[in-house]
Amino acid sequence: MEKSKNQNKKIRFIVVREFSGEKPMEEAFEQVIERQACKRFEDWLDTRETRKEAA
Repeated sequence: MEKSKNQNKKIRFIVVREFSGEKPMEEAFEQVIERQACKRFEDWLDTRETRKEAA
């Protein structure tokens, strides 16, 4: 039961930190995942372009 409470706090913290509880949890997580995916893609693209220029 203690572990379950800690897990709930973690999930709530992510939603509260990112969106201040203004959106449903599903929508909040979708946006977090989308933001992370876009950031990783942009980082990958920059790395790829840098490697092409070096070659």
